[in-house]
Amino acid sequence: MNITDHNTWRAEAQAEAIAFRLEAFLNRRPAAFADAGELRADIRSWMDGYLDGHHGSLVLTGEIGTTKTWHLWKLNETLIRRGWRGQFRIATTYDVKLATDRPIDHERLASWREADLYAIDDLGARAVNDWTADAISELIDARWQARRPTLIATNLTTPEIRNVLGDRAASRIGDGATVAHFTGADRRKGNTK
Repeated sequence: MNITDHNTWRAEAQAEAIAFRLEAFLNRRPAAFADAGELRADIRSWMDGYLDGHHGSLVLTGEIGTTKTWHLWKLNETLIRRGWRGQFRIATTYDVKLATDRPIDHERLASWREADLYAIDDLGARAVNDWTADAISELIDARWQARRPTLIATNLTTPEIRNVLGDRAASRIGDGATVAHFTGADRRKGNTK
């Protein structure tokens, strides 16, 4: 096999691996977040920085129904399409509560702690008790120490995020973070799909 054949074989193998990962992702992505569209420029800029080695977190704030969760799923899809091979985990605050209630789901917590990217969706959509807030804080701290960005989608303001997570976790999230604020009407209102 000459170099040209090897390079062709390698490119085909990489394309096949991307297609396989993309198919697996598309099969598990909730249908509600499958609508076509492009990432906002600030989210794409964060992604490009991440791929270049930037470790700051990403915080998506704004009103209900302004595509914050859609952007988390689209970011995951876009990374896969670009050939990124990392692990991206998305969990709601309620998922964290379930994982930290007795019996504690250590395997799930470890998968979130060790994922290349971990997103907490709907922070503040449900009441967060002290136990869950502590678990989220510890996840954020472990990820910050390992230079693994944490992504948050929330309807809360920055001061409200600090109230939920505490000063320490909020400081770690804020270290080099990009904050993207989403505005507009709830896109789900009046949607008959």
